[in-house]
Amino acid sequence: MSHPMSPPPTTPPPYTPPPGYPAPPPYAYAPPPLPGPPPELVAPLGRRFLAKLVDGLVMAAIIAGITVPCSLYLEGDPEGVTEGLAVTGIVFSLLFAIFLYDPVLTATGGTVGKRLCGLKVARIETGAPVGFGAAMGRHLMAWLINNAVCVPLAYLWCTWDKPFRQGLHDKIVRTVVVRTR
Repeated sequence: MSHPMSPPPTTPPPYTPPPGYPAPPPYAYAPPPLPGPPPELVAPLGRRFLAKLVDGLVMAAIIAGITVPCSLYLEGDPEGVTEGLAVTGIVFSLLFAIFLYDPVLTATGGTVGKRLCGLKVARIETGAPVGFGAAMGRHLMAWLINNAVCVPLAYLWCTWDKPFRQGLHDKIVRTVVVRTR
């Protein structure tokens, strides 16, 4: 006794829209392109390192420019209010260099080092400049991550990140460092 053979499978005809309706795109479910700059605009690591080095020298000059005269004044054995002013100058220079230099200048187009090296920090989705809040968040995230692991992990992250070479702090606040020239 033989079993009847099932009919061969039939493939449905391709979809054709009704008259008057446009045809669907050929790949309607393709993944969207990655947001961000074209690869040729992503900042090279050498330029980023040089910009960081220049910024470190600028911050050291700012701190020394305020701290050294204040320290020399303190050695002169002052009394009362002037001693407090000298200490305030030292504290202010450290706070400025640590918490204001990078965020303020990043929010306004770039730090001295970034500008000299032809770089800027931008929003990854739009390429727009970052505001002060995002610049401060970026700076604080780098500071927290680097101090938590005692290694500059936030900065080293960009050596293996693809395709935008973002530091870990850039990923957190959705920024990217790009070339301006």
